[in-house]
Amino acid sequence: MIPAIISTIISASCTVKEPPVAPETQRISFLHYFSGSLSGGINELVKIFNEVDPLLQLAATPLDHESFKAVIIDSLAGGNPPDIYSYWAGAKTHEIIEDLEPIDDLWKSAGLDDYFPRSLAESASIYNEKHYLLPITQHLVGFFYNKKAFETADIEPPGDWPAFIVACETLKKAGYIPIALGSRDKWPAQFWFDYLLSRTAGPMYRQDLMEGKASWTDPEVETAFAHWAEIIAAGYFNPKPNEAAWDSDAGMMVARGEAAMTLMGTWIMGAWNSLAPDWEAGGDYGFFPFPILDPDIPDCAVGPVDGLVIPRLARNIPGAKKVLEYLAGKAPQTLMAKGSGAIAPNASVPTSTYEGLGEVILAIVHGADHWAFNYDLATPPAFSEIGLSLFVDFLEFPAYHPQLLEKTQERMIRAAESPVP
Repeated sequence: MIPAIISTIISASCTVKEPPVAPETQRISFLHYFSGSLSGGINELVKIFNEVDPLLQLAATPLDHESFKAVIIDSLAGGNPPDIYSYWAGAKTHEIIEDLEPIDDLWKSAGLDDYFPRSLAESASIYNEKHYLLPITQHLVGFFYNKKAFETADIEPPGDWPAFIVACETLKKAGYIPIALGSRDKWPAQFWFDYLLSRTAGPMYRQDLMEGKASWTDPEVETAFAHWAEIIAAGYFNPKPNEAAWDSDAGMMVARGEAAMTLMGTWIMGAWNSLAPDWEAGGDYGFFPFPILDPDIPDCAVGPVDGLVIPRLARNIPGAKKVLEYLAGKAPQTLMAKGSGAIAPNASVPTSTYEGLGEVILAIVHGADHWAFNYDLATPPAFSEIGLSLFVDFLEFPAYHPQLLEKTQERMIRAAESPVP
């Protein structure tokens, strides 16, 4: 009996336990368009996620905007998309909604209704009554101006259109290019149309035009282009804007003091952090909203919301949803806001995050009567390309805008009649 017990003890003591198998790190592929001068905040966002979750590795691939647009369509059509895309909220997301995975389960389990205002979720996240997009940045478009130029010309930021015209004329006489515009990539020109139309015809009419319920030959559209043509004819823009980049050309003209102001989104602050690191927000440059043209028309703020979406054919949907849940939080959204110059969509991000100009911009966003996505995010891609081409053609031939509007309306009708591929 004793030998048997001893044998059992020896046998047990000699048994070698296998070490536990460490869980394998899962790779989550992430394709995004935050590249070049627009990259502020995104690398830090990826880094902080990879530090907090050792079991998931977020592998990010940046592309420039135009390359991204082509790659996302090809990868969706080919059935081999990454696990997560960055994408523009609005009509562009709606266009690919059948290829996306709903995130209602994540939205509910993570309590995201407590993070994101309902109005923002309804405009940016919800499509066909389901949540698809997680907002990570909210940008406002307005005027960024060189404070020294305004001080030299002895002018204040104008609040209405007559004051704006006076300011431009005063700046021109003082030797400055009043307005810098870099429309080489087409999209930077759209903000002039967005604001001139919404400030004269109202945001509801603008929405009707986006939805094809109004015509590009309507008097309301003609009025907006007439205002735009007026300031082009007066020589308030830099020569050949269609040959200039929005950041390294137009943006740097303002930073160097050659031009006084530029109409651009808040992402230009992130670009200046890279291109002109000594150019300080609030100290060297300021911000003011697009001037009022008709005080009886409700105020409308214009800008994009960037978000993250999960393709329906993603290889690791559960892992992708874990990434989105973390990036919805206050800490990562604060990080992205600081790096990109954006407003954080997460309402729990403290206002102290937005020092100087950020507080001014936040107040404008919260105080606007309406929020509208910029033109190319408010219309389906087939229609938005027609409009973007119109804007740059108009900059070349502003006196011919009635004819350009007629051609645009004809193209819009043909596009509406064409079968959807």
